[in-house]
Amino acid sequence: MDEEDIELELIKMRKLAQLQRLMMKRKKSEEEEVKKSPEEILNKWLTGKAREVLSYAREQFPMVADQIVKVLARFIEEGKVKEPINGYDLYRLFYDLGYRIRLPIRIYYEKKGERKPLSELFKEK
Repeated sequence: MDEEDIELELIKMRKLAQLQRLMMKRKKSEEEEVKKSPEEILNKWLTGKAREVLSYAREQFPMVADQIVKVLARFIEEGKVKEPINGYDLYRLFYDLGYRIRLPIRIYYEKKGERKPLSELFKEK
């Protein structure tokens, strides 16, 4: 009986070790999936205009924009950012740090229900 008990315990130990190795592999793969790039993390929190502001910021100040993206992503992961980030807030962040982002300005006028760019008004006159 003792030999059977020992063999049974050995089989249990092998099976347990095998299950532990399998669990470790799954845990590692889950951790790799969880690690997202800062851009992916931040992109979920940006509203429509904020994405546009960030793209202009990347064109004009690429290194600064990358650093700000990393910091904002870290703040999001730590739970310090509670609300979605809109375009004005992101623009204001860059502005407060001393980086003025030049955004395209479009001015339209309406005349008799038609909406036309201001440049077209000057062309007509």
